[in-house]
Amino acid sequence: MRDRSTIAGQIEQLVETLGGAPICDDCITDRLDLSVRSQANAVTRGMEGEAAFVREKGRCIDCARNKIVVRMRR
Repeated sequence: MRDRSTIAGQIEQLVETLGGAPICDDCITDRLDLSVRSQANAVTRGMEGEAAFVREKGRCIDCARNKIVVRMRR
């Protein structure tokens, strides 16, 4: 578990809050009001290797576009 005060911690908390629903880096950037998308991308790429998370092609819960998303593993 990451420190919730960091960007990585905030992203992890957001993904956990969605309870398995997929979200893309662009929508993470918008929801957390990050300055650049690359911040979200760097974190979600790192989450890809963790047992609790999946990063894959799918439909984003926010923008409804098919793109690379991250979600909690079910």
